[in-house]
Amino acid sequence: MPVSSRIPLGIAAVVVALQGLVFIALAVLDLAGLVPGRIAVGVGIGVLLLILGAGLVAAAVGLVRGAHVARGPVVVAQLIGLGLAWSLRNPDANTGDNRAVGIAIAVSALVVLACLATGPARRALADDHGE
Repeated sequence: MPVSSRIPLGIAAVVVALQGLVFIALAVLDLAGLVPGRIAVGVGIGVLLLILGAGLVAAAVGLVRGAHVARGPVVVAQLIGLGLAWSLRNPDANTGDNRAVGIAIAVSALVVLACLATGPARRALADDHGE
């Protein structure tokens, strides 16, 4: 992999790995704070967060290796993140003011998408170079 593609892919991989680690941490916190009467919901959400986190970490490893199959899941995850960030743009009476969380999600998603949109990254992740 050329040096010119390592930088944007490396930045994207670090951000995606951090996103995945946040999901894993949220899963652990969710599973550690199970409430009687809502065990099934808590376990379901915890397992889902764990799977999402592990998937993002695996995709980050794929980006570092230049695996073209990592591109699709990463892009989809970032687009979902932008939608989530948009939904957090206004304070909610039930959950409070989550605009800072929304901004963090949006900025990280935009950084990853911008890195993946660079020419060197697109060429490195192209699936038509003899694989």
